[in-house]
Amino acid sequence: MATRPRALIIGGSVGGLMAAGLFRANDWDVSVFERATGDLAGRGAGIGLSAELLEIMERIGAQFEPSAGVAHNSSVWMDEDGGIVFEQDRSTVGSTWPRVYRALRDSVPPDIYRQSMTLTKVDQDAHAVSALFSDGSRETGDLLIAADGMLSTVRRQFLPEVEPRYANYVGWRGLIEERDVPGATLDAIGEHLVFCFPEGEMLLTMAVPGAGDDVRPGHRRVYFIWYRPVAGEALADLFTDATGKNHGVSIPPPLIREELIGEMRQRATEIFAPAVADIVNRVPQPLLQAISDMESPRLAFGRVALIGDAAFVARPHTAGGVSKAGLDAQCLVDSLVTANGHIAPALEHYERERLSFGRRLVAHSRYLGAYLEGQTKPPDQRTRQELHRDEKSIILDYGAPDLLRKVDAAALEREPSAIKQEFDQWQAR
Repeated sequence: MATRPRALIIGGSVGGLMAAGLFRANDWDVSVFERATGDLAGRGAGIGLSAELLEIMERIGAQFEPSAGVAHNSSVWMDEDGGIVFEQDRSTVGSTWPRVYRALRDSVPPDIYRQSMTLTKVDQDAHAVSALFSDGSRETGDLLIAADGMLSTVRRQFLPEVEPRYANYVGWRGLIEERDVPGATLDAIGEHLVFCFPEGEMLLTMAVPGAGDDVRPGHRRVYFIWYRPVAGEALADLFTDATGKNHGVSIPPPLIREELIGEMRQRATEIFAPAVADIVNRVPQPLLQAISDMESPRLAFGRVALIGDAAFVARPHTAGGVSKAGLDAQCLVDSLVTANGHIAPALEHYERERLSFGRRLVAHSRYLGAYLEGQTKPPDQRTRQELHRDEKSIILDYGAPDLLRKVDAAALEREPSAIKQEFDQWQAR
């Protein structure tokens, strides 16, 4: 009986879990290695659901009902007085990152998911690849998938020059139970994805599922993300706690200094409609992140492949980070299937297809965030998009539905036999 090929997946968040499910569905022996301990469900906030993400979750047997999301019938631009300046009819579905993570985590057998595993190095030769961990252990397989995020240890080994680039603005995020929000505030937000465009800044807020995936009005949560320009030299202060310890470009929410939260809440009262400011001010524990993006010039290195944020980081405006990670994993698995398990040609095909998509997604996110990024630059150094914001176009183009629908378009236009012919030609070299 032939031995099943083994995949080592570095990173046990949503990208790694989707990769694990897809490889297991194609009869690979899979092991997932996560450096953190405990439940990761508390890490994220609100996300947008895409048809592509739901299809991947269904393919791997992750139990997730689309009805567990909150449908928004339109996107609106709300001014500082609460008036609607512009409305676009557009159906979107809002959910929460923990809900997606939990469904994926439950779909992976516990015995293949190992925590407290910090990768230190990758070794490989023509026949196998090994992951070395800080506890001195070594795991060997046929393929290593780097799903370890934008600060990927794997990517830094193979592409040490590639690092996330700070975009000169930060995102404040928050979640609050609808039961803790006055009815008048909820009525003002309604069933919309609400955009606010104060000078130099931008905020989105929407309803998302509550505890137990409850989508009944009054039992849901309200989510916001607020983008605020911060020059690079001022960034360190935001991520320094009350003891003087700097946490880099992210900080555990309870360690955000009270005076920074107070300033943020006061600013919200000054520039947003009363309903929006009320949400910001009532959120019990805001989160804070530096907004960055990143592009990798390569995605494959022998028996190693980068997926998700280890490969490309698009800014949150695309609402496509989780979907992209799943589509990366899907393309990788499908390439291996078409190549009859031959890793080198499969990774060649994967890299070609996903480099194109990743570049387009990052470019789209930069367009959507250009005005925010330009706020810290002198006016004579800004591009046209950094100088002038078209709010209606931002609403119309927000997210990345067209890019996701066109994923791997070049490959899909070709017959499977033509793709197979590519692999046959590779083998004949």
